[in-house]
Amino acid sequence: MNYFVLNPLDPLIIRSSRPFEAISDAEAAKFPPPSTIAGALRNLHGRTIGIDFNDSNKKEQIEALLDVPVTGPLAVKIPVDQSADKLEQKHILVPKPADAQYFVVDGKSTLIGLQPEKLNDDEGCDLPNDLRPLFLSQDINGKPVSGPKWWSLTDLLDWRTGKSVDFGMIKNNGWTPTKPDIRTHVERDNKTRNSVDGQIFQTTGLTMWQQPDQPQNFPNERVAILAGIKGVVSLQAMNLGGERRLAEVEACSLCPKRPDNLVQEVIKAGGLILTFLTPTIFANGWRPAWLDEGTPPGCEYLKLKLRAAAVDRWQPQSGWDLASNKPRASERMIPAGATYWFEIVEGTATEQEIEKLWMAHLCDDKQHNLNGFGLTLPMAYSWNESNIK
Repeated sequence: MNYFVLNPLDPLIIRSSRPFEAISDAEAAKFPPPSTIAGALRNLHGRTIGIDFNDSNKKEQIEALLDVPVTGPLAVKIPVDQSADKLEQKHILVPKPADAQYFVVDGKSTLIGLQPEKLNDDEGCDLPNDLRPLFLSQDINGKPVSGPKWWSLTDLLDWRTGKSVDFGMIKNNGWTPTKPDIRTHVERDNKTRNSVDGQIFQTTGLTMWQQPDQPQNFPNERVAILAGIKGVVSLQAMNLGGERRLAEVEACSLCPKRPDNLVQEVIKAGGLILTFLTPTIFANGWRPAWLDEGTPPGCEYLKLKLRAAAVDRWQPQSGWDLASNKPRASERMIPAGATYWFEIVEGTATEQEIEKLWMAHLCDDKQHNLNGFGLTLPMAYSWNESNIK
């Protein structure tokens, strides 16, 4: 897999499924979904190997690009005085996990996690398939608040291994975007130089900068996109998102590195927690269809039993089919950050199988996996009943 840093030179416009009248707000400033990055990188790869996308005789070659695997996208924070070739693991940004919650306690923002909890004999819930409910890991007297939606990868790894991670660390190391870039557009009559009645609309762009600590300061960190493709790319510029806005393309060696003891820790714990770093699409909504057999895609022997899940509200997903030259049908995505707790069926875990889960794509459909959906971060989680309330 060859990794690249895509550096947008202007705020990114990523279309949503809402009408134009409703898109001019902060929520419309979206990070590119995997399919957008997959299409852009495959386009670069196709042009690099000499495919003419305007030649009708090249249809088979264009369709073959769909089989080229793409991974990501993730975000990467780049200090203004640092080049992409000197980036480290701590600069990789991932979406906030769904089991992490922000609260104000005694006037201070606090990070508190959710965890599966065993019910007492006189308690019950209506969750399907005997799933365990999630409760706050500690009792608090405070109100929920908003916070950074992007974390440093190193902070997420620390969070999953039980190390101390607080709100201040998340804010300093993560990404809080600046205000969205909202622009109003009108159509002008070339003869009269006046605007045409009724021809007005707005676009909302995602500004790829870290929000400064003080309003009067200029941001000192920019944010780019980290993605990989199993193919060659030699071009150094691309169009990305709406309005054909430009982005620089720079090859890099930066990619998420697996912790040295991850495999042994998962086998020892007898369970794992999967955090999806890119949006995910399952055939059965929030529940993976591969759970019917219990074996994740790419594995042969490993059997998993779902015990709990933290999933935010679904998001619409569509796009443009480059091979067929027509819009794609809309789908429902599970937002990035979705977290699933699994128990490993005894006797099915091997080191080779656990290794396959690191940064694997675990959607039900093969094409979704090739497009970069369902990128997974596995970490150990013990289902010893003495560790669960």
